[in-house]
Amino acid sequence: MRGAGHYPWTVPIHPVPPIPGRHQDRGVAPLGGDVEVPDAPGKAVQVLDPRVLQEMERDFSDPAAVHRFARDFCAGLAGKIDRLDLRIAEGDPRGAEDAVLSVTASSAMVGALRLVQAGRTTHRLIVAGNLDGARRTVALLRACAAGTVSELRDIYPEHP
Repeated sequence: MRGAGHYPWTVPIHPVPPIPGRHQDRGVAPLGGDVEVPDAPGKAVQVLDPRVLQEMERDFSDPAAVHRFARDFCAGLAGKIDRLDLRIAEGDPRGAEDAVLSVTASSAMVGALRLVQAGRTTHRLIVAGNLDGARRTVALLRACAAGTVSELRDIYPEHP
């Protein structure tokens, strides 16, 4: 652990890996689809972009399908992060990469911006062979997951 008051998530986390030769500490970086990280250097990315689910509701004839999707995402999220944690602890980089990609992809589908960002950071560490660093990010992933689930429950209170 570094000096008192230092938290690993205070370091800027780029939503996408920088392109060689280009510095990416400013501007908007796409997460995929219509979801974008706001241009706010030094500020945390919002936990959830509700527009993602709103747009999904417009695409389905039954909005309840989107509610079930969000509920199922919430129900399975802790298990996905547990699987990632286990694969890292076992020293299984391929299994850890698969697990973090599962967290990241499903998070993007519900608009969980901060969780996507944290997942991408974890993924970069795994790909770089830094499982110790990736292990330290699991607590951040869990915190982002808790915030995401809380916000989704505020949007869809009928699904605990």
